[in-house]
Amino acid sequence: MHDKDNELELERELHELPIIYQWEAIRCDRASYALRWMIAIGSSLIVYGGLYLLIKESETIIPLLLMGIAMALVSRYLFLADEHICFYLTEKGIHFTTEQIIPEMAYKVMRGFAWFGVAVSFLAVTIIGPMAFVGAGACALLSFKMTGFESKISKSYILFSDEYTLFDISKEDTFAIISHPYDLYNSYEALFYSPKDREEIKKHLLSVFRKSRYVEINHPKEIDNYGPFEPSENLSINNA
Repeated sequence: MHDKDNELELERELHELPIIYQWEAIRCDRASYALRWMIAIGSSLIVYGGLYLLIKESETIIPLLLMGIAMALVSRYLFLADEHICFYLTEKGIHFTTEQIIPEMAYKVMRGFAWFGVAVSFLAVTIIGPMAFVGAGACALLSFKMTGFESKISKSYILFSDEYTLFDISKEDTFAIISHPYDLYNSYEALFYSPKDREEIKKHLLSVFRKSRYVEINHPKEIDNYGPFEPSENLSINNA
């Protein structure tokens, strides 16, 4: 049975243990590098190109162009950013941090837009009167929350059990560790790595597991072909 209190105690121990090995990876699973730029630029063209077609004033070309460039950059680096992941291996598990790789300039632009939105909202209430309060007030509240945009680091962990299958999804530069039996907090399918670190990470992972087997696959869906993952006395360390 999954014991949440025991898990929390193990998590505290995990962060106090010496780090055996650590590595970093840069990832973005939402889209490829080129596709993210296409989405950012395309959305900007649709929005500000549409505005120009509605206004049809030549004086608006430069302001709309500058706003479009700013929107494309913010979309790419704020909403479609890469993630920097740091993994820390200990004898009882792995704890790791994830942070979006976002230039500080993107945050500054977003905060600038937010403060501009606050000013416009209050100006609308002043000019139009109380009738504009509902819409402008909601916009002001949302904009005010966005003025505090800054980088955030999320933390997570994996607790080890005794027996594992270590899957090397080589085409995706990812390790997946599946415990025997499969459990909520000690199986994980997204241990990303850089190709140059592959052998070293593999060696350290297999050295920490008490019983394990190593399998190379091409796609995460192939993991299901090796289940069910039941405890087995026949498992042994395999450094192939």
